[in-house]
Amino acid sequence: MELERKPLPIDSFPPNLQTHIKDDTPPPMKMMAAQGMVPAPPAQQVQLLYQLHFDDAVAQTVRDSLQAMPPTVLAPVVQAQQPAPVLDWLAEVLENEDLVRTLVLNEHTDDATIYRLAATASAELCEIIANNQVRVLRAPAIIEALYKNTNARMATVDKLIDLAQRNGVDLSEFAGLNNALKGAAADDDQGLDDEQFSKILEMEGAKASEENKMLEKLEDDGLTRSERERLQQQLVGDDDDEADEEQPKRTGNVRQMISGMNIAQKIRLATVGSREAIKILIRDPNKLVHMAAVQSPRLKKGDIKRLSSNKSLPDGVIQYMAKNRRWCSDYEVMVNLAMNPKTPLSEVMGFLKHLRVNDLRQLSRNRNVSHQVSRMAKKMMKRRGR
Repeated sequence: MELERKPLPIDSFPPNLQTHIKDDTPPPMKMMAAQGMVPAPPAQQVQLLYQLHFDDAVAQTVRDSLQAMPPTVLAPVVQAQQPAPVLDWLAEVLENEDLVRTLVLNEHTDDATIYRLAATASAELCEIIANNQVRVLRAPAIIEALYKNTNARMATVDKLIDLAQRNGVDLSEFAGLNNALKGAAADDDQGLDDEQFSKILEMEGAKASEENKMLEKLEDDGLTRSERERLQQQLVGDDDDEADEEQPKRTGNVRQMISGMNIAQKIRLATVGSREAIKILIRDPNKLVHMAAVQSPRLKKGDIKRLSSNKSLPDGVIQYMAKNRRWCSDYEVMVNLAMNPKTPLSEVMGFLKHLRVNDLRQLSRNRNVSHQVSRMAKKMMKRRGR
């Protein structure tokens, strides 16, 4: 959900302002306008700055000029009817919380702008966004953005889920929310109070941000081998149940916190939490919880490679992986799933056609897989003359 920003029509500006924004306008005149030195009412001044922000030569000056405008001058502009792209740009650039709040309350602000703001909004701003029931029902993606925002209180999220249920909103395309809807219906446990859970979400959000930073660093070609291995080890941890018991106190604390949560809270943590939390939740006996974990956007290709070989995961998790064509396009994932006794027979038979001879040989000798799988692996080896 994204609003495309384009320059405003030149003829929407008065003639005296048009001379500062045309393609053939001399750079000094553009810079003069970018510095806010062209006399104009505040609304036109903001639109002029918006028009000039497309020009890389003056873009930073434009941003500085907007930030320098007093909030008392900007407030009437932000709450008035403005072109949607202008309000969208203001939502990105403004740092004053009161002005952003005013923009959120403006009925002329586009739904796509609110969706973007909802992803990182403060708890207070999340509540204001959630209170506009007409908007969130019109654009359910906003509910998803608030659900994934670790700043949004669980009470705010619960209210939105209840609203969606009462109005029959189709959330099937949003995996986490779909599970949350089912979880809310099945949940009769009080779980942690809102304050406790908010603190955990804040902590988990910070850990997830650190993980994302490490992933970005891993993409740096200038990393030494030892630096790369250290980062990978930090990200990987251990995926085995026995190894988890030997993890530092930190993991034990996470387990303890999770044990006090209800289904709805676990599902949300599985969607927005750190990979450490997801690793625990993907083993949860409740189907709604472990399915939310395996569908978490936090999981990366490397996680799937390790999880696909884990025989202790719930059947539903392995089955979901085996039916995910994008994940199974990775050869290592396909081999791991073929070797995993919990993978459905029908899926394994499809994988066998793509396995190399060495992997077929290993599979034919694997005592953990079913007799049908090992026998078929032997047949395929014979067909290939091996």
